[in-house]
Formats: sequence, structure tokens, C-alpha cells
Amino acid sequence: MVKSMNSNKQHKKVSLSNSGECRVVFCPDCGTLEINFGTSTIRTNYESLQVLSSVLNHAKVRLAKIHDATAGNDTTQQVRRIGRVH
Repeated sequence: MVKSMNSNKQHKKVSLSNSGECRVVFCPDCGTLEINFGTSTIRTNYESLQVLSSVLNHAKVRLAKIHDATAGNDTTQQVRRIGRVH
């Protein structure tokens, strides 16, 4: 059973990463990760963070390919050549 960070108990948060407006903290008591990006917060667990990380890395690779392919060229045609994911 996963405890909620919304309980009245004071949680001891550990900062895992911090860069400007983006920060990730972890509560070892309940196993919850918080991803803070500007004014938005996502609360998740380790497994979901792994999925999110994989999806974002995939998007980053595809975006880099699009960026490289479209440098000085017709963007629409180049993006079509890269194709859709799903």
C-alpha cells in the first residue's frame, strides 16, 4: 500500500534534482516523487517516472531528428519523412 503525500503527516522530502524552475523531490516515507515544473506539480511513483523518462527521451530523440532534418529545408516534408510514432 502506498501512503499519500496528502496526509497530515509532515513529509521529509529529499531533493533529487533541481535546475531553475524544474525540480524533482522524493519522500522516502511514502515513496512518492514530486516533479515541479514552474507552477505545475506531478506526483508519481518510481515506475511511472521510468515510463515518463522513456517517453520524454524518445520525444527528445525524434525532435532532434526533426530539427536536424529541417535545418534550412521545408519543415513539413522533412517531418513527414520521419514519420509518426503510433
